[in-house]
Amino acid sequence: MEGLRGGLNLALRLLLLLVGCVMKETSTQETLCGVPALGRIVGGFNAQNGQWPWQVNLNFDGHHVCGATLIAPQWLVTAAHCFPRVNPLDMYEVTLGAFQLNNPSPDIQVKLVQEVIKHPSFIEDEGSQGDIALVKLNENVSYTRTVRPICLPASSVTFPNGMKCTVTGWGNILATTTLPSPMTLQQLEVPIIGLETCKCLYGKNPDPEDPHMLHSDMMCAGFAGGKKDACQGDSGGPLSCRIDNAWFLAGVVSWGDSCGAANRPGVYIRTSVYANWIKENVPEVQLSEVTARIEPVSEEGLCSNTTSQGGPYDDIQAPPGWSKPLDPNNTSNNSGSAVCMASLPLLFLLLQNFLW
Repeated sequence: MEGLRGGLNLALRLLLLLVGCVMKETSTQETLCGVPALGRIVGGFNAQNGQWPWQVNLNFDGHHVCGATLIAPQWLVTAAHCFPRVNPLDMYEVTLGAFQLNNPSPDIQVKLVQEVIKHPSFIEDEGSQGDIALVKLNENVSYTRTVRPICLPASSVTFPNGMKCTVTGWGNILATTTLPSPMTLQQLEVPIIGLETCKCLYGKNPDPEDPHMLHSDMMCAGFAGGKKDACQGDSGGPLSCRIDNAWFLAGVVSWGDSCGAANRPGVYIRTSVYANWIKENVPEVQLSEVTARIEPVSEEGLCSNTTSQGGPYDDIQAPPGWSKPLDPNNTSNNSGSAVCMASLPLLFLLLQNFLW
């Protein structure tokens, strides 16, 4: 009898351990940033549902106008120019977990905008510095397989020249061509271009009536030869860069000169420049001190190349499997999962002995 009681106690402890592990794993997965539960774009291709769960759709008066990025249960990051002063906030609607805008899935979450905080240095003009804004939703979102926050880099984090990152959005696929129905989320892998090189590229054949100035809070990503770029409607969306097992918000789509034009790569606001400002307004976010273990690519000669000559990044292709969803369990901290799985056979054996 004593042996039976001891065996039952052991089975009960194993069962409690298993339940605890499952609950812990679920909680951890729900709070991990930058890890999918499972990639305005010119030359991109369809993403997978749930591949970019921090991608947000901003609607104004029932129409898609911008992208945004989820950073906390009630907060988004986007471009300040997505909220012109003339646009009433009560006419905005936010869709999270969206994949095909014209074919919404039943698990999307729709919220309203409660408040928009634009950076003080922003002026109501395209190409302004400080083109970044925080959007507070009217209520918290629920983290699910298709709705998760991205990680935020600390102010010290840099993303090296040549690092391949991904821009996502539902914007135009050509300067005057909208994304066709069902408006599937697009993704495009682009290399980061150094600011000085980007300034050189934008200095080629400038339009004197529409000069462009790149400020120190900006970064560029794309190709000197053009053809692949963000476009209208992608503004405010994320430039996501993967470091180790997580994705970080390296940039916010801000502006460009045409879409996919030669010598005119996309321009993004560098998130790390505004990391402390974000933290001041959204204290619950975590800023991560991470290092991209990638050697910067030499950009010598990139600006001198013509469209026909190409450049050092023009041969970049998506490596096999790069766009596949990450496994949220494929992290360095899997000891809890291992204990859970190792306990299952013993638990089932004990339960079988005592129940039959």
